[in-house]
Amino acid sequence: MVYRTFGKLGYRVSQLGFGAMRLPTREDGRVDMDRAVELIRRAVELGVNFFDSHHFYHNGESEEALGRALEGVRDKVFIQTKIPMYREATEDERWGWLEEALRKLRTDHIDFYLMHSMTWERFGREFEPFMELARKAMDQGIVRHIGFSFHDTPENLYKIIDSGPFDTMTVQYNLVNRSLEEPIAYAAEKGMGVVIMGPVGGGMLAAPSEEIRKLLPGEAKSSAEVALRFVLANPNVSVALSGMSDLQQLEENVSVASQEVVLTEEDYRRIREALEEKKRLGELYCTACGYCMPCPNGVDIPANFRLMNLHRIYGLTEYAKGQYRRLGEKKDKDGNLTPAWAEACLECGECEPKCPQKIPIIKQLQEVAEVLGG
Repeated sequence: MVYRTFGKLGYRVSQLGFGAMRLPTREDGRVDMDRAVELIRRAVELGVNFFDSHHFYHNGESEEALGRALEGVRDKVFIQTKIPMYREATEDERWGWLEEALRKLRTDHIDFYLMHSMTWERFGREFEPFMELARKAMDQGIVRHIGFSFHDTPENLYKIIDSGPFDTMTVQYNLVNRSLEEPIAYAAEKGMGVVIMGPVGGGMLAAPSEEIRKLLPGEAKSSAEVALRFVLANPNVSVALSGMSDLQQLEENVSVASQEVVLTEEDYRRIREALEEKKRLGELYCTACGYCMPCPNGVDIPANFRLMNLHRIYGLTEYAKGQYRRLGEKKDKDGNLTPAWAEACLECGECEPKCPQKIPIIKQLQEVAEVLGG
């Protein structure tokens, strides 16, 4: 395993982190604790020392699985978990969540405690309540460091980085979503530990794709390997989290993370040019501006076109077809089926005059239905 320095804190962390949100489950959907504990302990044996969870992952069973597995090696690993500040709760209830996390994790301290799923708007409301809780917890020694996870624009990420005494952040970054590349570099320059979620795009980039495999120099066994290597080649990244659910995934990822991943400037230039060209081709098809929405028949037009791009431009056909089927299974809050896939289009034509790209939406939706629904 290759280890990296975690920002100005100086900790040596495995460049592969274990994201405990896709643990093995039983038929009833609950975590299979025996298999999960075995998997986590095997990760420790293979050199992984950074583990990520959340109060509500796996309906609260994620932290419990980590606690069972890491008991006895707690002093050799780093645990990061998150508090959902966006949920309505009193100060006492939030403190109760922290105490519950400590109990489930079977530890007397949490290394990194994060505000979860920050946007700039949410940050403005939740920063002070979080800091009140964090100061109290840090004074008592039960939280060592604080940070945030993020889902917003690059511009807003800069603002949050500069707004608080954060030691770390967890953000999305991968081959097909590089929008945060510059603020990631900025955070690293400021001495923050940078943790990446979604290096394989939530499984999207694990789908077979010759287009993806050709992006990096050398032979790669899979698209997932290419995606992970790309993220690890960024020197501003401290840890890349992977949500692993079986031993094969773990061992494949450890194999990649056990090597120094180095890309030359020429490699980066070639990769970026190829990705920018693919992005340009996608935007010729649809920029996802949303002006065509809402559809009176429930079709999620941008989502359908995004999946078509994954098939057409990135070669992620199997993944695109699977996600397309999920659009067809969409339900409203009352549990009624409200399909959002292209096949729900009734050709009313309301969307086409609204499209600034002048895309023949009806015709393109028919193509989506034929290719992804066939």
